Amino acid sequence: MKKINDLLYQLHLVDQTITQLFEKQLGISLTRYQILQFLLQKSPCNQTAVQEKLQIDQAALTRHFKVLESEGYVSRKRNPINQREVLVELTQEAKNQLLVNPPRYHLNVKEQMESTLSPGEQKELTTLLTKLVSGLEKIEF
Repeated sequence: MKKINDLLYQLHLVDQTITQLFEKQLGISLTRYQILQFLLQKSPCNQTAVQEKLQIDQAALTRHFKVLESEGYVSRKRNPINQREVLVELTQEAKNQLLVNPPRYHLNVKEQMESTLSPGEQKELTTLLTKLVSGLEKIEF
C-alpha cells in the first residue's frame, strides 16, 4: 500500500510543479491553455463540447471562459440556430499568439518541457496514466 501512496504523492508533486510552471512562466493556467488548444482545433464550438473533451464541470468552465474572454482570447455568443447553446470562438488575437507569433519564451519553456521525456517515455507514461485513471474510476465505495 505504501508504494501506491508514494506514487500518488509523486503525481501530486508533478501536478503542483506543472501548475506553477504554467502560471508563473507562461502566465496562464494549464486548464485555460488546454481550452485554447482545443479551440484551435474545434473553434467555433459549443461549451458542452469543451466540457466533455476536457472533463471540466460546467461552473468551472464558465469561470475559465469569463477570464479568457476578459483577456481577449475567446468570444462567446448564443447560437442563432439554438438559443440555449453558447458558441465559443478564439479571437484573432489568440490565434496570433498561439499560432502566428507566439512569444519566444513560451516556445522555449514548451521545448524544455517536451524534451524531459523521450517520445517512447511520453507514450509509455500516457498509457500508464490512462490505465491509472481508468482503474481509479472503477473503485467502488
